[in-house]
Order: sequence, then C-alpha cells, then structure tokens
Amino acid sequence: MYDRLKKILPIVLIVIVAIFSVLYLFIGRQYGVEYQDTLYFPSSEEDTTVYSAKVGGQPASFTVQGDTVTYRWGDTVYGPYTIREDPTAAPVVEWEYPNLIGVEIREEDSILFRGGHTEDLFLFIREDGEPASDLFHVTYSVNGVERDADGNVVAPHQPSLKTLIRFSQLPEADAHRGSLMYWFFGLLIAGITALLIRFDDTLFRLHLSFRVRHPEDADPSDWELTSRVLSWLAFTVFSFGVFIAGLMIIS
Repeated sequence: MYDRLKKILPIVLIVIVAIFSVLYLFIGRQYGVEYQDTLYFPSSEEDTTVYSAKVGGQPASFTVQGDTVTYRWGDTVYGPYTIREDPTAAPVVEWEYPNLIGVEIREEDSILFRGGHTEDLFLFIREDGEPASDLFHVTYSVNGVERDADGNVVAPHQPSLKTLIRFSQLPEADAHRGSLMYWFFGLLIAGITALLIRFDDTLFRLHLSFRVRHPEDADPSDWELTSRVLSWLAFTVFSFGVFIAGLMIIS
C-alpha cells in the first residue's frame, strides 16, 4: 500500500497541475463584466449589446439597445428601462454635491428616478435634493420571501439604479476568473508534496539526526509510514482545493 501510493501520488499531482494549468489558461482568457460575483459576457449585433451569464442555474442577461436596458433572469423580465441623461434633472445644490450628472430613469411610463449622480455612481441625489431612498434599504426574509421595511415584497433580481446606468454605458469586458497567485500557491504545495514523497526516508533520517546517533540504521515504524501517507494525502487535497478556490475568484 505504502509503496503503491508512493508511485501513484506523484502522477496524480502532475495530472492535477496539468489540468488546472490548462483551465487557468483557458478560463483566464474569458473576459466579462462583473456583476454580483458573476461574469456577464458581452455580444453585439448592430445596435444591440447583450451581456449574458448563468445565475442560480438560470440564464440571465442585460440587453442594451439605444437608451433602453432590459434584464432577464430565467423567465422573469425586468424592464425595459429607459435611461436618459438630462442636465435639468440634477438638483441645484452644487456647493454640496459638485459635478452631478443629471439623469432620468423610467420603467415604461413610470419615473423610477430623476435627479443626479456622481461619475463613479456612488451617490444618487433626487431632483428635490434628497438622497435616493432605494439605494439605502433594509430587507428581511419571511418564509423565504424578501420584504422591505414597509412589508413590500422585494424582487431579488431586480437591478438597482446604479446597475442600470452602468450597463447603459456599455461597460467593457475587463474581468476574468482565475487568480495567478492561487495557481502559484497550488503549484508550490504540489511541488512540496512531491518532494516529501520523493525524499521521505532522507527527511526521516535528517529529522532523527538531531535526536539519535546513527539515524541511518533506523527503520520507520508503521505509525511513521501511516503519518507520511496521511500528510501526502492532506497536501494533495490542499493543493487541489487551492486550485479550485483560485478559479472562483474574479480579478
């Protein structure tokens, strides 16, 4: 058993490193737009741009056509929303909120927001000078249903004002999955594991040389061999886990 694992595990480590290196290379080239820890991949045709993804096992997409944005999640459709810049909508409080960009957002005939926002979309001020209340809300769950402070049902996938404006500006695909740092750590752990397997007896006797005389005459006990195997398996699983974790990171 011991000798068999000593031969098999290095091959397993090589396979793990090879597979994840290919995955990191392939996935790292797929750039998209990050939204709620998911990458939306753009495709354009004439005057329409669609950002597509998978969210909760359902297809999701932002469709941008002219000044309208429509969000779909599964069979649920949000919008279409109309986003138009309007300098007259920005509140006249420039001494307190400088450089506000005036905008009006409609859902069909209803005005969702009219006012101004900062260039980084961090702050939204309504036309009357008050902050947009729907940007700062508290929700709670009752029987799995999200509700706001007034008891109204909150649509879990409804895009925010910030999201609508962001996608209306046709953001570039500049994010991808896969962290090179995690790939390096996974490779490093796999390499250390391979060294522990290759030089098991050498390391054992080196450790004994600080404690006993003539360590070259010592034979490892069954417990020592078992401990080695457990450590090899633990390091192999750890390396695999680090590779997997790195693929989940958006950078």
